[in-house]
Amino acid sequence: MHSDLRLAFRSLLKSPGFTAIAIVTLALGIGLSTSAFSLANAFLLRLLSYPNSAELVRVFRSTPQARGQSHSPADYLDIHNGATCFSDSASYYNDLNSLAEPDQPAQQVSGLWVASNFLKLIGVQPSIGRDFTPDENQPGKGNVVILTQRLWSSRFSSDPKVIGRTLRINGENCTVIGVLPKSFAAPLVWGPADFLRPLTMNPGFSTLRKDHWFSCVARLKPGVTIGGANAQLASIASRLSHDYPTEDGGEGLYAVPLHSSNMDGTSTRIIWMMTGLALMVLLIACANLASLLLARSLGRTREFAIRTALGASRFRLMSPLLAESLVLSMAGGGLGLLLGKWSNDLLAAKILIGNEPGFPIPIDGRVLTFALLTSLATTLVFGLAPALLVSRAPVNDALKEGVRGSSAGRSHHRFKCSLVVAEIAAALILVGVSASFAVASKGFLHRNLGWQPEGTFEGLLARPWNRYGTDDLRRQSDRALLDRLSSIPGVEKAALSFATPLFSYFNSSNFVAEGQPLPEKGKEPLVETNSVTPGFFSLLHIPLKQGSLFTDSIKADGPPVAIVNESFVRRFWPGQNPIGRRVRIADKDQWIRIIGVVGDVRMAANISAPTSFLQLYRPMIQAPGNYITFVLRSSMPPESLAHSAAKIVSSLDPDLPITQAGSTTQLIQTSLSNLDVIVVNLAVFAAMGLLIAAIGIYGVIAHLTAQRTLDIGVRMALGARQSQIVSMILTQGAQLLAIGLVLGVIGAYAIDSMLQRTMSEFGLPGAWMQGLTVCLISLITLVACYIPARRASLIDPVIALRGE
Repeated sequence: MHSDLRLAFRSLLKSPGFTAIAIVTLALGIGLSTSAFSLANAFLLRLLSYPNSAELVRVFRSTPQARGQSHSPADYLDIHNGATCFSDSASYYNDLNSLAEPDQPAQQVSGLWVASNFLKLIGVQPSIGRDFTPDENQPGKGNVVILTQRLWSSRFSSDPKVIGRTLRINGENCTVIGVLPKSFAAPLVWGPADFLRPLTMNPGFSTLRKDHWFSCVARLKPGVTIGGANAQLASIASRLSHDYPTEDGGEGLYAVPLHSSNMDGTSTRIIWMMTGLALMVLLIACANLASLLLARSLGRTREFAIRTALGASRFRLMSPLLAESLVLSMAGGGLGLLLGKWSNDLLAAKILIGNEPGFPIPIDGRVLTFALLTSLATTLVFGLAPALLVSRAPVNDALKEGVRGSSAGRSHHRFKCSLVVAEIAAALILVGVSASFAVASKGFLHRNLGWQPEGTFEGLLARPWNRYGTDDLRRQSDRALLDRLSSIPGVEKAALSFATPLFSYFNSSNFVAEGQPLPEKGKEPLVETNSVTPGFFSLLHIPLKQGSLFTDSIKADGPPVAIVNESFVRRFWPGQNPIGRRVRIADKDQWIRIIGVVGDVRMAANISAPTSFLQLYRPMIQAPGNYITFVLRSSMPPESLAHSAAKIVSSLDPDLPITQAGSTTQLIQTSLSNLDVIVVNLAVFAAMGLLIAAIGIYGVIAHLTAQRTLDIGVRMALGARQSQIVSMILTQGAQLLAIGLVLGVIGAYAIDSMLQRTMSEFGLPGAWMQGLTVCLISLITLVACYIPARRASLIDPVIALRGE
């Protein structure tokens, strides 16, 4: 084999044009597929950098309407105490918090509130200082904080003397007791966490089952699988459903690997779609390589026939060809890795996680293995086939052909035609899906939202529970904030809400509609709820359809009222007047009277299906909350509004910073920037695939045409016109085109259907886009066929017959 590799190197160096084309073609295919697989590896496959991280899982609650839900404190305690499949489990939750120091402005930071065993469970300990103690989870004893490397380096310049320093978090003085190592960072799991604080376990938590905000991380016992854990969790959920039907009826429990626990179905499918389409580019590149190797091998048919006649085995005949294929694959794989690394660096700079770039997309051992296996598969599959075909050529026929070598024969012809069909089908899938996604992305950005984000500015305030723990405090804060914001020069209108229609209203509840059959417990319909001030609808231009909007005359202790959207009315009271009807949130005894109907609104930056298309609005004075989004309609520059709003908020509460502030349109664009990255990536895949396919189809058809030189010469000698020769070759190409188009359309339709089911808000184009793609692929294929056909029609029949 060593001598075969040495000869392969020498042979390839003697054909620099062939070698360069083969290596570059392979490098493009392997590089793009490696980069796409790196993305899938980084987001879906790569384990966390914690000890034995394959054992770490996250436990979720499921309801008949949704999965991926948090737990109530009491339910978590039942899991912690009853799940023997885990060696340990810990509770935690994420929250936005304010961080301040003397003479320093407040800063919005993201914190994890964790059980004292949290860090021990995941296998990470502070690099400086100490861990939490169990005592610090008790009420009144948790005024300590551990910083992450992220906050320690950005705010405190990695100063080790930070230990013992006092910080003000949510208005409370906390002592820094530790700093976590860089290895703790896992933004896909914990988010961009800045600090950890002890989660206070109040005595009443053991019976609190209505409110759900606890997350649960656990470590499987050695030998226990996720399937085995889920069987035990299902048993615990069944017991809870039986014992507490009002709170836990119909709910389930399940565990998933921690490293991918926050990846939703939409993101997962998009990533695997990108990987699959990148492999289509590789398939096209490999088909090109196979056709190049076969054409090169056919030129050596006489040489192989002589070696066969002298007693060489089939393996000895194939080994030089396989050696050449191996050299080309390894060279293409090496260059492809460099291309993949460069592509990964570009993606890391563009992809935003938590609105921050720089998420690492490394080429680790798994990615290197993928690239190596891909290169070897290229050798075995697409290098072996030409070698087998050439080694099976009849010796007598090959020797009779003289120096020109034997013809490809029927098997050669079928193989080449198969390559053309594969390239056409792969190119159509690649271009069709990429084009559909790009068109759908543009349509998504310009669809009718049912509200108007242009000309608005917004910001989020995360008011801490320890300082805004009562409804009266929240109402006072709301009134003062709204009055001051309304007085900013240049502000036409101001409003407050729990959330604006960017991603979600982030609050969904089961409910019962008056006059409707009472649903089974736990299977009540879901509605997205939002608390808003009276000016919210007019500010965002959400149209009133029936009844009236909220006014300032509504009192906190007055009759509870609500406004619903049109979808709500169509589902429960079609053709009826909904004004005066009542609804009841499932876990509450209070009936709420509907006073108005507004238009449906769509979430501007959410491509997934919403939790519910039903929307219910409450007046904020009757349903205040700690999270507040203020919205301003103004023609003033966003920078000016941000400055004015920050001064107002700081004057009302110096420890309350504004986060996620900016013009609403800019926030939407930032939130959808990853979608732009996907579209650009798919466009590159499609362009590369189309280019390689066009070159490959041209090369195969040209080679097939050259092998018919004698046939063409005879036909022309017998009076065939040039147009008939062109038509003959185009007909052959059209037959291959038809087969490839059928296979490609089926594949593209299957992928489009999957995406449409996943992203209902993402209206993919219909058959017209596939029709345009078919026309494009057909045009390119026929042009690739026409060029060699035209060249063949200009052959002098005398020269053609003399040459044969």
